[in-house]
Amino acid sequence: MSLVNLIEFPMLGDERGSLVALESMKNVPFDIQRIYYIFGADSEKPRGFHAHKELQQIAICVAGRCRMVLDDGYTKEVVWLDSPDKGILIGNCIWREMHDFSSDCVLLVLASHHYDESDYIRSYDEFLKEAHKPFIHPLSDVKSINIGQDTKIWQYSVVLKDAIIGVNCNICAHTLIENNVKIGNNVTVKSGVYIWDGTTIADNVFIGPSVTFTNDKKPRSKQYPDKFSKTTIKYGASIGANATILPGITIGEHAMIGAGAVVTKDVPDYAIMVGNPAIVKGYVNK
Repeated sequence: MSLVNLIEFPMLGDERGSLVALESMKNVPFDIQRIYYIFGADSEKPRGFHAHKELQQIAICVAGRCRMVLDDGYTKEVVWLDSPDKGILIGNCIWREMHDFSSDCVLLVLASHHYDESDYIRSYDEFLKEAHKPFIHPLSDVKSINIGQDTKIWQYSVVLKDAIIGVNCNICAHTLIENNVKIGNNVTVKSGVYIWDGTTIADNVFIGPSVTFTNDKKPRSKQYPDKFSKTTIKYGASIGANATILPGITIGEHAMIGAGAVVTKDVPDYAIMVGNPAIVKGYVNK
Protein backbone atom coordinates (compact mmCIF):
# COMPACT_ATOMS: atom_id res chain seq x y z
CA MET A 1 0.00 0.00 0.00
CA SER A 2 1.33 3.41 -0.98
CA LEU A 3 2.48 5.84 1.71
CA VAL A 4 1.31 8.71 -0.50
CA ASN A 5 -2.29 9.31 0.59
CA LEU A 6 -3.37 12.49 -1.18
CA ILE A 7 -6.64 14.14 -0.25
CA GLU A 8 -8.27 16.38 -2.85
CA PHE A 9 -10.21 19.26 -1.37
CA PRO A 10 -13.13 20.66 -3.40
CA MET A 11 -12.34 24.02 -4.96
CA LEU A 12 -15.14 26.44 -4.13
CA GLY A 13 -15.56 30.08 -5.08
CA ASP A 14 -16.62 32.05 -8.07
CA GLU A 15 -15.30 34.69 -10.46
CA ARG A 16 -13.84 36.51 -7.46
CA GLY A 17 -11.41 33.65 -6.76
CA SER A 18 -11.07 30.16 -5.32
CA LEU A 19 -11.80 28.89 -1.83
CA VAL A 20 -11.01 25.62 -0.03
CA ALA A 21 -12.84 24.60 3.16
CA LEU A 22 -11.13 22.27 5.65
CA GLU A 23 -13.56 20.56 8.02
CA SER A 24 -12.74 18.24 10.92
CA MET A 25 -14.06 14.68 10.53
CA LYS A 26 -15.29 15.48 7.01
CA ASN A 27 -12.59 16.14 4.42
CA VAL A 28 -10.04 16.07 7.27
CA PRO A 29 -10.24 12.57 8.83
CA PHE A 30 -9.47 13.67 12.39
CA ASP A 31 -10.35 16.42 14.86
CA ILE A 32 -8.01 19.35 14.18
CA GLN A 33 -6.26 20.34 17.40
CA ARG A 34 -3.39 22.42 16.01
CA ILE A 35 -2.62 24.38 12.85
CA TYR A 36 0.76 25.78 11.86
CA TYR A 37 2.47 26.88 8.67
CA ILE A 38 6.03 27.08 7.39
CA PHE A 39 7.18 29.92 5.13
CA GLY A 40 10.42 31.61 4.18
CA ALA A 41 12.21 28.24 4.28
CA ASP A 42 15.70 27.92 2.78
CA SER A 43 15.68 25.54 -0.21
CA GLU A 44 19.11 24.25 0.86
CA LYS A 45 17.98 23.37 4.38
CA PRO A 46 15.58 20.40 4.60
CA ARG A 47 13.19 20.13 7.52
CA GLY A 48 11.29 17.42 9.34
CA PHE A 49 13.45 14.36 10.07
CA HIS A 50 11.12 12.95 12.70
CA ALA A 51 8.07 10.75 13.21
CA HIS A 52 5.23 10.75 15.72
CA LYS A 53 3.95 7.99 17.96
CA GLU A 54 0.28 9.06 17.80
CA LEU A 55 -0.03 12.32 15.87
CA GLN A 56 -1.63 12.43 12.42
CA GLN A 57 -1.15 15.39 10.07
CA ILE A 58 -2.24 16.76 6.72
CA ALA A 59 0.30 18.92 4.88
CA ILE A 60 -0.84 21.33 2.13
CA CYS A 61 1.29 23.67 0.05
CA VAL A 62 -1.05 26.65 -0.17
CA ALA A 63 1.64 28.46 -2.18
CA GLY A 64 4.77 27.30 -3.97
CA ARG A 65 5.97 23.76 -3.63
CA CYS A 66 8.23 21.36 -1.70
CA ARG A 67 9.34 17.74 -1.94
CA MET A 68 8.13 15.37 0.77
CA VAL A 69 9.88 12.09 1.61
CA LEU A 70 7.83 9.53 3.57
CA ASP A 71 9.26 6.40 5.17
CA ASP A 72 7.39 3.71 7.12
CA GLY A 73 10.52 1.74 8.02
CA TYR A 74 10.03 -0.63 5.08
CA THR A 75 9.81 1.61 2.01
CA LYS A 76 10.38 5.24 1.11
CA GLU A 77 8.22 7.30 -1.24
CA VAL A 78 8.63 10.80 -2.61
CA VAL A 79 5.85 13.23 -3.52
CA TRP A 80 5.84 16.86 -4.58
CA LEU A 81 3.31 19.09 -2.83
CA ASP A 82 2.48 21.87 -5.26
CA SER A 83 -1.28 22.45 -5.21
CA PRO A 84 -3.43 24.32 -2.66
CA ASP A 85 -6.33 21.91 -3.19
CA LYS A 86 -4.36 18.72 -2.43
CA GLY A 87 -3.05 17.62 0.94
CA ILE A 88 -1.05 14.59 1.99
CA LEU A 89 -2.22 12.59 4.99
CA ILE A 90 0.71 11.55 7.18
CA GLY A 91 -0.18 8.88 9.72
CA ASN A 92 1.53 8.07 12.97
CA CYS A 93 4.89 6.29 12.89
CA ILE A 94 5.81 7.72 9.48
CA TRP A 95 9.22 9.34 9.14
CA ARG A 96 8.93 12.55 7.14
CA GLU A 97 11.43 14.87 5.48
CA MET A 98 10.76 18.10 3.58
CA HIS A 99 13.20 19.21 0.87
CA ASP A 100 13.58 21.74 -1.96
CA PHE A 101 11.29 24.48 -0.71
CA SER A 102 10.50 27.03 -3.39
CA SER A 103 11.13 30.64 -2.41
CA ASP A 104 7.38 31.31 -2.24
CA CYS A 105 6.44 28.09 -0.44
CA VAL A 106 3.85 28.26 2.33
CA LEU A 107 3.30 24.83 3.85
CA LEU A 108 0.17 24.55 5.98
CA VAL A 109 -0.04 21.65 8.45
CA LEU A 110 -3.16 20.39 10.26
CA ALA A 111 -2.46 18.23 13.32
CA SER A 112 -4.65 15.83 15.29
CA HIS A 113 -3.06 16.67 18.66
CA HIS A 114 -1.57 19.62 20.47
CA TYR A 115 2.21 19.92 20.51
CA ASP A 116 3.76 17.27 22.75
CA GLU A 117 7.49 16.70 22.59
CA SER A 118 7.11 13.23 24.09
CA ASP A 119 5.16 12.19 20.98
CA TYR A 120 8.14 12.93 18.70
CA ILE A 121 10.60 10.29 17.52
CA ARG A 122 13.66 12.26 16.45
CA SER A 123 16.22 9.46 16.09
CA TYR A 124 15.96 7.41 12.90
CA ASP A 125 17.29 4.32 14.68
CA GLU A 126 14.63 4.74 17.36
CA PHE A 127 12.02 5.17 14.64
CA LEU A 128 13.06 1.88 13.02
CA LYS A 129 12.67 0.10 16.36
CA GLU A 130 9.18 1.55 16.72
CA ALA A 131 8.21 0.77 13.12
CA HIS A 132 9.32 -2.85 13.42
CA LYS A 133 8.15 -3.60 16.93
CA PRO A 134 5.90 -6.66 17.26
CA PHE A 135 2.18 -6.19 16.82
CA ILE A 136 0.24 -7.56 19.79
CA HIS A 137 -3.52 -7.56 19.27
CA PRO A 138 -5.30 -5.93 22.23
CA LEU A 139 -7.59 -8.96 22.56
CA SER A 140 -4.64 -11.34 23.06
CA ASP A 141 -2.97 -12.20 26.39
CA VAL A 142 0.79 -11.97 25.88
CA LYS A 143 3.04 -12.09 28.95
CA SER A 144 6.37 -12.71 27.17
CA ILE A 145 8.67 -9.84 26.28
CA ASN A 146 10.90 -12.13 24.20
CA ILE A 147 9.13 -11.45 20.90
CA GLY A 148 11.04 -10.41 17.78
CA GLN A 149 10.52 -7.46 15.50
CA ASP A 150 7.74 -7.58 12.90
CA THR A 151 6.05 -10.53 14.60
CA LYS A 152 2.25 -10.38 14.73
CA ILE A 153 0.15 -12.04 17.45
CA TRP A 154 -3.57 -11.97 16.79
CA GLN A 155 -6.69 -11.93 18.94
CA TYR A 156 -7.52 -14.50 21.60
CA SER A 157 -3.96 -15.87 21.61
CA VAL A 158 -2.20 -16.65 24.90
CA VAL A 159 1.61 -16.49 25.19
CA LEU A 160 3.14 -17.29 28.59
CA LYS A 161 5.96 -15.21 30.01
CA ASP A 162 9.00 -17.43 29.29
CA ALA A 163 8.11 -18.25 25.69
CA ILE A 164 10.56 -17.06 23.01
CA ILE A 165 9.28 -16.05 19.57
CA GLY A 166 11.57 -14.84 16.77
CA VAL A 167 11.23 -12.10 14.18
CA ASN A 168 8.62 -11.83 11.43
CA CYS A 169 6.39 -14.59 12.79
CA ASN A 170 2.62 -14.74 12.35
CA ILE A 171 0.79 -16.22 15.33
CA CYS A 172 -2.85 -16.47 14.30
CA ALA A 173 -5.95 -16.14 16.47
CA HIS A 174 -6.94 -18.71 19.10
CA THR A 175 -3.47 -20.11 19.83
CA LEU A 176 -1.64 -21.00 23.05
CA ILE A 177 2.13 -20.95 23.55
CA GLU A 178 3.44 -22.22 26.90
CA ASN A 179 6.57 -21.17 28.82
CA ASN A 180 9.22 -23.66 27.68
CA VAL A 181 8.69 -23.03 23.98
CA LYS A 182 11.18 -21.61 21.48
CA ILE A 183 9.97 -20.44 18.09
CA GLY A 184 12.43 -19.25 15.42
CA ASN A 185 12.12 -16.60 12.72
CA ASN A 186 9.56 -16.41 9.89
CA VAL A 187 7.32 -19.03 11.49
CA THR A 188 3.60 -19.23 10.74
CA VAL A 189 1.29 -20.73 13.37
CA LYS A 190 -2.30 -20.95 12.15
CA SER A 191 -5.40 -20.81 14.33
CA GLY A 192 -6.33 -23.51 16.81
CA VAL A 193 -2.76 -24.60 17.61
CA TYR A 194 -1.57 -25.17 21.19
CA ILE A 195 2.20 -25.41 21.63
CA TRP A 196 3.13 -27.09 24.90
CA ASP A 197 6.24 -26.98 27.10
CA GLY A 198 9.27 -28.67 25.56
CA THR A 199 8.62 -27.68 21.94
CA THR A 200 11.31 -26.10 19.77
CA ILE A 201 10.41 -24.78 16.32
CA ALA A 202 13.17 -23.66 13.94
CA ASP A 203 13.08 -20.90 11.31
CA ASN A 204 10.66 -20.87 8.35
CA VAL A 205 8.33 -23.53 9.73
CA PHE A 206 4.64 -23.62 8.78
CA ILE A 207 2.14 -25.07 11.25
CA GLY A 208 -1.33 -25.52 9.79
CA PRO A 209 -4.71 -24.99 11.43
CA SER A 210 -5.56 -27.15 14.45
CA VAL A 211 -2.28 -29.09 14.45
CA THR A 212 -2.10 -31.01 17.75
CA PHE A 213 1.17 -31.19 19.68
CA THR A 214 1.60 -33.51 22.67
CA ASN A 215 4.32 -33.75 25.33
CA ASP A 216 3.26 -36.61 27.64
CA LYS A 217 3.10 -40.22 26.42
CA LYS A 218 1.06 -41.45 29.42
CA PRO A 219 -1.14 -38.54 30.47
CA ARG A 220 -3.21 -38.80 33.64
CA SER A 221 -5.27 -36.08 35.24
CA LYS A 222 -3.31 -34.19 37.91
CA GLN A 223 -0.27 -36.44 37.43
CA TYR A 224 2.78 -34.79 35.89
CA PRO A 225 6.04 -36.32 34.64
CA ASP A 226 9.36 -35.14 36.05
CA LYS A 227 9.98 -33.56 32.68
CA PHE A 228 7.98 -33.30 29.51
CA SER A 229 9.06 -34.95 26.27
CA LYS A 230 10.76 -32.60 23.82
CA THR A 231 9.41 -32.04 20.33
CA THR A 232 11.64 -30.46 17.67
CA ILE A 233 10.51 -29.08 14.33
CA LYS A 234 13.53 -28.36 12.14
CA TYR A 235 14.17 -25.65 9.55
CA GLY A 236 11.61 -25.18 6.81
CA ALA A 237 9.26 -28.03 7.78
CA SER A 238 5.51 -27.80 7.10
CA ILE A 239 2.76 -29.51 9.09
CA GLY A 240 -0.67 -29.81 7.48
CA ALA A 241 -4.00 -29.05 9.10
CA ASN A 242 -5.23 -31.34 11.90
CA ALA A 243 -2.02 -33.39 12.01
CA THR A 244 -1.10 -34.89 15.41
CA ILE A 245 2.50 -34.91 16.62
CA LEU A 246 3.19 -37.44 19.39
CA PRO A 247 5.63 -36.63 22.22
CA GLY A 248 9.40 -36.66 21.71
CA ILE A 249 9.24 -36.45 17.91
CA THR A 250 11.80 -34.69 15.70
CA ILE A 251 10.54 -33.52 12.32
CA GLY A 252 13.41 -33.03 9.87
CA GLU A 253 14.32 -30.08 7.70
CA HIS A 254 11.88 -29.23 4.89
CA ALA A 255 9.75 -32.28 5.73
CA MET A 256 6.05 -32.11 4.86
CA ILE A 257 3.41 -33.64 7.10
CA GLY A 258 0.08 -34.26 5.37
CA ALA A 259 -3.22 -33.02 6.70
CA GLY A 260 -4.62 -35.29 9.41
CA ALA A 261 -1.43 -37.39 9.67
CA VAL A 262 -0.57 -38.93 13.04
CA VAL A 263 3.22 -38.76 13.47
CA THR A 264 4.46 -41.47 15.84
CA LYS A 265 8.18 -41.50 15.03
CA ASP A 266 10.96 -39.17 13.90
CA VAL A 267 10.62 -37.76 10.39
CA PRO A 268 13.69 -37.67 8.07
CA ASP A 269 14.77 -34.47 6.35
CA TYR A 270 12.72 -33.71 3.19
CA ALA A 271 10.32 -36.60 3.85
CA ILE A 272 6.62 -36.47 2.94
CA MET A 273 4.58 -38.16 5.69
CA VAL A 274 0.90 -39.12 5.40
CA GLY A 275 -1.56 -41.42 7.12
CA ASN A 276 -2.29 -42.86 10.56
CA PRO A 277 0.25 -43.85 11.64
CA ALA A 278 2.17 -41.58 9.25
CA ILE A 279 4.56 -43.24 6.81
CA VAL A 280 7.04 -41.86 4.27
CA LYS A 281 5.37 -41.52 0.87
CA GLY A 282 8.18 -39.65 -0.86
CA TYR A 283 10.61 -36.79 -0.55
CA VAL A 284 10.42 -33.15 -1.55
CA ASN A 285 12.94 -31.88 -4.09
CA LYS A 286 15.86 -30.12 -2.42
